[in-house]
Amino acid sequence: MTLVLVVAIPLATALAIAIVGGRLGRRTLGILTTVAMTLSFGAALSMVASLRDRPSLTAFVGPWLPLPGADLALVVDSSMLAVTLAVTGVAALIALYSIDYLSDDGGSRGFFAAFALIVGGTLLVILAANLLLVFAGWELAGVAAYLLVGHHRDRAPAARAAVTLFVTERIGDAALLSGTLVLLSTLHTVDLAQLGGVSIEHGSMAGGALAAASVLLLIGALAKSAQLPLHGWLADSAEAATPVSAVLQTVAVTSGVVLLMRMRSILVPDVLHAAAFIGGLTAFAAALVAIAQRDVRRVLAWSTISQVGLMFVAAGLGALFAARFQLMAHALLKAVLVLGAGSVRRAVGDESDIGRYGGLGTRMRWTAGAFGIGTLALAGIPPAAGFFAIAAIVSAAFSESEALLTALVLLATLASAFAGVRLFALMFAAPAASAREAHEPPPLQDIPFLVLALGALGFGAVVSAGILPIGSGPTDTTPLWLLIATFAVALAGAVCAWLGYRHGLPRAARIENAMDWARNGLGTDAAYARGIARPVAAAARELEAGAERVNEHAIDQLAGAALSVSRAVRRSLPEGPQARQAVVLAGTLALLAFWTLSGR
Repeated sequence: MTLVLVVAIPLATALAIAIVGGRLGRRTLGILTTVAMTLSFGAALSMVASLRDRPSLTAFVGPWLPLPGADLALVVDSSMLAVTLAVTGVAALIALYSIDYLSDDGGSRGFFAAFALIVGGTLLVILAANLLLVFAGWELAGVAAYLLVGHHRDRAPAARAAVTLFVTERIGDAALLSGTLVLLSTLHTVDLAQLGGVSIEHGSMAGGALAAASVLLLIGALAKSAQLPLHGWLADSAEAATPVSAVLQTVAVTSGVVLLMRMRSILVPDVLHAAAFIGGLTAFAAALVAIAQRDVRRVLAWSTISQVGLMFVAAGLGALFAARFQLMAHALLKAVLVLGAGSVRRAVGDESDIGRYGGLGTRMRWTAGAFGIGTLALAGIPPAAGFFAIAAIVSAAFSESEALLTALVLLATLASAFAGVRLFALMFAAPAASAREAHEPPPLQDIPFLVLALGALGFGAVVSAGILPIGSGPTDTTPLWLLIATFAVALAGAVCAWLGYRHGLPRAARIENAMDWARNGLGTDAAYARGIARPVAAAARELEAGAERVNEHAIDQLAGAALSVSRAVRRSLPEGPQARQAVVLAGTLALLAFWTLSGR
């Protein structure tokens, strides 16, 4: 039952905090959440030895719904166990960071309850044995994400971001549930292992249904993992508090990738290929947008969209080792960058404009060092973890003879390296743009930050050396020239950004002007406004005006009818006060008789 504890501990913690958390202080709630995430991590770690002797572990809790395969059951193999360790480990460190960071914020109970819930829901997506249980975890994580982004509802940008997330999540939820029902009606089960076997056995007979289900599942994955064209919610969620952004960009956003990895044997090849190309386009385009941003939070959010796109490339090509590698490396490096940016913002008075930073390298040395490691990992510079993950994805695309995908991955690597080093240079190396005082964060923020930085630095080498097994992959067979080319592309992007921005934004005016077209994103928000929001709003206004006209006309008609009836009744009644009194008395007696008879 150790496997059950991995999921049950975060979910039970969320429930306990929601019920009795109001009696506890912020620090107590933070410690409780951190301990719960650590215990979940420890429970997952204790299964490593067991999986050396068997391919998977299963935990059956009991029946859930009267449908084939819909039981309360969990399953894990070595690959998903590695993902579980990454999710719980990073979540524990983010929770520890949150204790001091949220010292001035209210609503600690709601934050930590939603934090534990989003981790528990994501773990259910990773470990559930059937699609309906995956959907339950999907919904729990979605509700928690909405609550976290809307944690500061008094701030209009955060409230709008929560609404955007809610609408996008509903699109993904509807697609996932519809795809699940199609699979159930076609293959007569929702058990993931059975679905894989049945789809292989009867794939030709159920080709149309499987294709429809595959498309629906892909839409769900795109919405959950913020990929084109359903990516906007993650960029908007950058308005949330730093711990919220950290858990969204490291834990929650990976659920769509996990779904693709777990459904690999069920999804039709054409849909998987489409997922890879969507991921490649998203990775390159989002990295370009990240270069154009001035808000440090949006730089990191667009960078996350790009990095998750690389995971989609790997998952769509069937390179599950590369997808897992990128997922785990990204969780480490992006946690470093988001938490580091939060510490910098807090140190300079919640300033987000990177053009107003500069000179922080000498005043926040530990933060600058850790952030630099995260930047190297994001840029794909060895020995940081990002290089090994990107090399595995490039190798997978190249081995499949996908020239366009290989080019997109390399271009995304170039743009990501440029965006990351640009951010670091403007924050820490460029001349100070103001005379603000800055200081290192408290130890409870520094400790998790530094631990994550060490993980981002050494994780890739540890996995490549076989010390930490996460499955088999293609890195050993990658041609040397391709590895050198990958490194050269990343290095070129990093060097160009350093040379262009180490003296500050004024010296990089030409680059900024050249990238101005990407400052407002990929244009999807404007397209949604023109193609969906404005027509719907216009239709709603017309319906409202029409409803008011109908209501006014109906009220006039009813009033006229009532007046006519009243006049007719008055004309039919006898004249004189005595006659009217007799009518009232007769009516009263009739009512009394009715009530008396009905009471019997």
